[in-house]
Amino acid sequence: MYITKTTDVLRAVKIIQEGRIVAFPTGTSYGLAVNALFGHGLQRLRNIKKRPAEKAFSVFMKESLWDTYLDLTDKEREILHKFSHSALTLLVRPKPALEHIAQNGCIALRVIDHELMQGFADTTALPLTATSANISGQEAIYNPDEIEAVFPGKDGTTYDLSLGCILDGGNLQQGAMSTIAKYENGKLTIIRQGSLHLSS
Repeated sequence: MYITKTTDVLRAVKIIQEGRIVAFPTGTSYGLAVNALFGHGLQRLRNIKKRPAEKAFSVFMKESLWDTYLDLTDKEREILHKFSHSALTLLVRPKPALEHIAQNGCIALRVIDHELMQGFADTTALPLTATSANISGQEAIYNPDEIEAVFPGKDGTTYDLSLGCILDGGNLQQGAMSTIAKYENGKLTIIRQGSLHLSS
């Protein structure tokens, strides 16, 4: 089996550097990460999730990378700091390096809200995808064993078809997904209500 459960962030980072896929815990459910700059990795992710090509991926990254990859307004920065460590996804404008995953001129920036997710972002030092760890259209996944069942290793085949590893955050509490919002025209608009309730 190619899949390995681990709490070793360095092992997960090595897999990301190979262009492969890592499952990781967030404050809501498990997600799937690849290097968001690497087209082959993004295609592997679409293949494993059976995700339509027109659906965009959300991303997460350590804060020191924001100026490199995002064109944030002062108000957007204020919102991200106000709701740090929360289940928030904010629609923001990317800089050219991430325009390939933009939809309608925006990308979805997932706020980091889990310790392993933070260590993963800090150590990788890349923009990473934050799409949910499930087959497209199916329910979110909250434990590593279920991830293994949904994305089994592919013995005797290329690793393109399998998950590289699972950053094991244990069983997560089942609940609502992240809240998706956008700041525009002087107000914070809720695109999808999740577990976080916002005020601008």
